[in-house]
Amino acid sequence: MAKFVFIDVTVTVSYGGVQTAVWHLAKELYDQGHEVTVFGGHGPLQPDLQGRAITVHRFPFVARDKIPHFGNRFRRIGERFSMALAARKTFLQGKFDWAILTKPTDFFWPWLIPADCPTRFALRSGGTDFYPGDRLLAKRIDAWFANSHFNAYQIQQRYRRYPTVIYNGVDTARFSPERYDRSLRQQWGVADQETLFFFAGRLVGWKGLHLAVQAMAHPLLADQPARLLLLGDGPERQRLQQLARSLNQEGRIFFHDGVPHQQLPPFHASADVGLFPSIGDEGFSNSMAESLSSGKPVIATAFSGNPETIGNEGSCGILVPPRRSDLLAEAMHQLCTDRPLRQRMGEAARQRILNHFTWPRVVQRLLDGLTSAQPSA
Repeated sequence: MAKFVFIDVTVTVSYGGVQTAVWHLAKELYDQGHEVTVFGGHGPLQPDLQGRAITVHRFPFVARDKIPHFGNRFRRIGERFSMALAARKTFLQGKFDWAILTKPTDFFWPWLIPADCPTRFALRSGGTDFYPGDRLLAKRIDAWFANSHFNAYQIQQRYRRYPTVIYNGVDTARFSPERYDRSLRQQWGVADQETLFFFAGRLVGWKGLHLAVQAMAHPLLADQPARLLLLGDGPERQRLQQLARSLNQEGRIFFHDGVPHQQLPPFHASADVGLFPSIGDEGFSNSMAESLSSGKPVIATAFSGNPETIGNEGSCGILVPPRRSDLLAEAMHQLCTDRPLRQRMGEAARQRILNHFTWPRVVQRLLDGLTSAQPSA
């Protein structure tokens, strides 16, 4: 049995892919007999651990918006460093075998502890978050993991270390076609014969959701029984609502506030197609994988980690070039008008997740990678 600690200030403060992965990894490691601790900032969030004796520590921290604005990276490092100072004593008392970090902005951790501390450090990356000086701090990271080959290449280019690729997993029992709930569609007035496109996540610019709104107004979809539901919060919500109004799409595009992760399964299962038109780097989209697991085909941009998630053979969904609302509309039209194709793709999507993206598989690859990791220089 090994002693693990996951460190991320946001894990008890906000929802997102990183936070979801931490909690699932923690639970699966515990189920396999390991001792698990989670370090987060003072915050109210925590999933139902269902009786698992996972220790959760919450530490005070200085929120990034309270830190002088010398750049977003500086603010994030300051936020995480402030928590580290509060957590250092507890960390040393824990005598952990492995500390798992989620961002390069936590690379200072190995430098905060005595040289004789036996804890080794691993990065399980899902993005970049690079900054000046991170290469020097990275010298004390013992094991490297990325959630896609796309992200692994980014890490290798930056740190000259090629990480072990471990895709995120999906709770396939929760995200399944059986969670279909007709009342959710009725809430928005979406009939069974209509095609409901669905996105769940942060409403931020790089998610490319303005392209989805523009696609809904394209002539190909103008006379189709298609609706779009955007679930989530973020700075782009008002702009997206204004764009929908300007394109006369208010009655066809719905906005739903973000919900806790445990409430998402029926939304995915009750939609017809997952829509992910991102225009920024995304190592692995948890929301996309959850849509696939729910038996839904997805339409996504053909770059970043998306092709690795849905495959590039066209059996589970359709890949389109980024920043092309016209081609996005073509793909949406194809799935809107071909129900049998949606059914075949949805069944293949569910099977792909069952074959490749389960949390037990993820944890086993993590343990194998940690076992073979060489000590840092």
